[in-house]
Amino acid sequence: MQYIKINHVRPGMRLARPIYNKNGVMLYERDTRLTSQGISSIGKFGLWGLYILEPAEPVPPLSEEDAELERFLTVSTFRLKDDLTLILNNMKPQNIQPLAQEILRKFGAPGNKLNFAATLRSNGDYIYKHCLNTAILASIMVNKLNYAYPEQLAIVCAALLYDVGRLLVPEEISEKGENLLSPDEHRIIRGYLEKGYQMLHPDYNDYRFPELTLKIVGQMTRLPQSVSAPMPKNIRWKNGTHVLHVAGKFDEMTSMHLDREPISELAAVRSLRKHTDHYPAPFVTALTQSIHILPDGRCVEFSNGQKGIVISENQKNYAQPVVVLFSNNQRIDFTESKFQKMLHIADVMKTMDVRLKVDRDTFKQYATDPHTRETTVRYIKKRKKLAAAGRI
Repeated sequence: MQYIKINHVRPGMRLARPIYNKNGVMLYERDTRLTSQGISSIGKFGLWGLYILEPAEPVPPLSEEDAELERFLTVSTFRLKDDLTLILNNMKPQNIQPLAQEILRKFGAPGNKLNFAATLRSNGDYIYKHCLNTAILASIMVNKLNYAYPEQLAIVCAALLYDVGRLLVPEEISEKGENLLSPDEHRIIRGYLEKGYQMLHPDYNDYRFPELTLKIVGQMTRLPQSVSAPMPKNIRWKNGTHVLHVAGKFDEMTSMHLDREPISELAAVRSLRKHTDHYPAPFVTALTQSIHILPDGRCVEFSNGQKGIVISENQKNYAQPVVVLFSNNQRIDFTESKFQKMLHIADVMKTMDVRLKVDRDTFKQYATDPHTRETTVRYIKKRKKLAAAGRI
């Protein structure tokens, strides 16, 4: 399965994920072979691209739980969009707390672990899907952190609301991509985040949000937008702010961006762990306990160039699964210290296609010896003479 940008999708390609409408009705099933008309119709949804099966790839298993997650994400995105639109028009939202309660019921149960879904996003729905994914991740994390239900609800509500100000950012700035923004543009975005916070009416709270929700949203507007900037020392950060900071950044890194390709869940967690001053370790650990990072069936690459497939996920330590190497079918159990010294999982494989890339550098690696080259040239010349004489 690979992500294909919408302008590169061609007739005959097969869908790896179903596509639903705003009411949760399935429009296109998995393994649907796309036509020109279907591609045109899907393009009107504003999607950047589609998850496509490779030509020889079988349809991966999809549990009822995963199918329901896909449907829930689509329907909830439209519900959240309606509410944030009401807030921007200075009107009382209708769905925030009910949606937060539903998310906690579905995902916040003890022992729950999510097959994280990196959703397809367009310019028009990126903020809604980002807030929704952040809320879902937060709902599992707060359970792992053993917070009381009122605090859990306040944090999930904050996840649904904290980026409302980004909807006010002018398109010429929002479409640039984070890496291309100037310091002045970063300040403009921060100003809009603050404006979005004020549109929640924190001073008099007539929308009846939990007080903790408003405090967390307020703190989220003051977070540095880059790990290169130090965290302010004069703020007593709420636990919920740390939860959203970790969950939100993880979602950003693993989802499609304007200025960069998404990275794997494994690479995202490693990035978070490098910056403990911004993303404290207990909250990153809560995240890793909330999602499947190297589940059964996940293909991985090793630092020595070898490749393999996970056959047994490690529920306690995601970095120590049992893997079988493609090259010789050797079973590698990373709970054994000898294998920890021998091999290191570099990343998740982005494609199952292990064919060699044919380019000049590759050809140089497989250059033939002088005798073989001479024989080949002589054979080609002989064939050309025979062809010219009409004998072949």
